[in-house]
Amino acid sequence: MKVRALLSAALLSCSLSLSAATEVLPLSYRTADEVLSVVQSVLGSEGRVSAYGNQLIVDASPAKIDEVRSLLMQLDTAPRRLLISVDSSESSYQTDRGYSADGSFSTGDAEVQIGQGEINGRDQVRIIRRSTDSRGGGTQQVQATEGYPALIQVGQSVPLTSQGLDPYGQPYSNTQYRNVTRGFYVTASLSGELVHISISSNRDRLSQSQPGAIDVQSTDTRVSGRLGEWISIGGVSEQSQADQGDFLQQRSTQGREDMQLRVKVEVVD
Repeated sequence: MKVRALLSAALLSCSLSLSAATEVLPLSYRTADEVLSVVQSVLGSEGRVSAYGNQLIVDASPAKIDEVRSLLMQLDTAPRRLLISVDSSESSYQTDRGYSADGSFSTGDAEVQIGQGEINGRDQVRIIRRSTDSRGGGTQQVQATEGYPALIQVGQSVPLTSQGLDPYGQPYSNTQYRNVTRGFYVTASLSGELVHISISSNRDRLSQSQPGAIDVQSTDTRVSGRLGEWISIGGVSEQSQADQGDFLQQRSTQGREDMQLRVKVEVVD
């Protein structure tokens, strides 16, 4: 029985080796690394594929090799040129409200003065009411090849000065330059009328509320949508409120900041 089993295994091995073939398939547009895993998944346990330069070496039956050849006719196509647009919109609103009373009054032999005291013989009441409303943003565009990453970034180097005391108690001032940039790093691939996008974006800016500070915003995500349509990829909404009050003085500050980010991919040719 053992001899018969060994003989059957040998005959099966010979039949497989006779039915297998080796084919070298050159690639015209895609790299071997891009399609290697897809081809191997098609072959499964019925064959092997390896890369040599920009060629695929396939060991399989003639029928499987024909199947791989048909697959490569779909995969090994010229990548298209794309126009990628990233649009950001920002809005901020801040309001200050309150009042402050300046004057003086006497009690017994003492006189109490508040704020600036009398002006031209009269007490003063100041009403505080200020508001700022600003909108900003813009669109950045870059042309890229389908499936390949693209980077676009703009900004400036700004001086940031810090002050303090050294270990000997002497005052010092130190100025360093910091890059304040906005831009994105993106890779887009097409599947019919669908586009798949991997994007990392950043938007830095000098803080309006804290001098010497930099506000940082960033996103890192993967989204899909229809070709030629805007796709929302993120947003930030922040609210702040502060109240201050003491004798004859009251002040309230409220603020809000909103940011929205979206992306669109179009075929150039």
